[in-house]
Amino acid sequence: MMLFDVMTEKKDSMMYTPPFRRILILTACAVMVLADVMFIATGITHAALRRPEYRMSTQAERASAMAKPPLAPERPVLAFYYMWYHQSDWSLSRMPDLPTIRYNSSDEATIDRQITWAANAGITGFISSWWGPGDPTDQNFMKLLAHSAKLEKRAHQHFASTVYFECDSPRLTSPGSIIRGLRYLSRHASNNPHFFHWQGKPVFFFWKPLDQGRTLAQWAAIRQAIDPQHRMIWSAEGVDMNLLNVFDGIHLFSAGYWGLVHNNMPAVDKGFHDRIAAYNLMHHTQKIWAAGVEPGYDDTRLKRRFSYQIPRRNGALYATSWTAAMASQPEWITITTFNEWFEGAMIEPSITYGNQYLILTQRFIRQWRR
Repeated sequence: MMLFDVMTEKKDSMMYTPPFRRILILTACAVMVLADVMFIATGITHAALRRPEYRMSTQAERASAMAKPPLAPERPVLAFYYMWYHQSDWSLSRMPDLPTIRYNSSDEATIDRQITWAANAGITGFISSWWGPGDPTDQNFMKLLAHSAKLEKRAHQHFASTVYFECDSPRLTSPGSIIRGLRYLSRHASNNPHFFHWQGKPVFFFWKPLDQGRTLAQWAAIRQAIDPQHRMIWSAEGVDMNLLNVFDGIHLFSAGYWGLVHNNMPAVDKGFHDRIAAYNLMHHTQKIWAAGVEPGYDDTRLKRRFSYQIPRRNGALYATSWTAAMASQPEWITITTFNEWFEGAMIEPSITYGNQYLILTQRFIRQWRR
């Protein structure tokens, strides 16, 4: 119900309404005006609210979706994030949907808008794809930290991000280049107050550290060279529990999609939690389980050798993913992704879904933090 409808409905009965009730009605109308202004100012559309399964039921809820969420730093929610887009990238020939606002990732207004959307949904930071020192993703990550500081000053929302260390990047292929990259981040980024820290330590995420012939022995040597006292936290992408011999936790960029495909997502997430818990019990450690969630996936337009699609089912898949993740008692939850448009795994507002997935994200985050 929009503002005009409310005013029309109340108009005829206003003269018969006691004065104190008139005040309440007028106050409610004013709140609705403010809610609409907030949505327009942030660029988020109302398209999702017309969808039958997961739409917000009232305008008050829509205003709530854009209000500052309660801070719960003990339960971080981090979204994988990509800062590599140019205006020429946006094409339905290569991605299944398009953003409501097409953008260049290096644009200051774009970065500001994206962190505002994410923070208002309850996301505590991004895991930003990072391809090495001097790469555009590096330059844009520094902008992300700067805009996070501005957000905190402007809106009193703390938004702390980290990097996704892309181990397959041409700039990061050898142990030496990996060490140089980590030293660079230690000098230029990880001490920033808007770089994600856990229990006082900077956190780094690593994409498939054992691919391309890399070994755990090499990673142990890299860790010894860069962080012998374990003053960092390293989270590895993968399913091999031996990763925990070097890394401090495991995450799944895939969000354990096979559990979604085979309708046993709770068992998949619980299985990872239990295996990490068993490792911790045996080794007297505190390795971290970061459960992953995803809204859907579709990279079929890229014509990869192993392309696949996981339908969104109008938000039902995302609900299944979140429910299983929360039940597995993770330390962190990661979202795949905020804006991976080529793989169709984004929650950023889109032409097809509007802001439906930001609204759902806020709802699930609040549920997890209760």
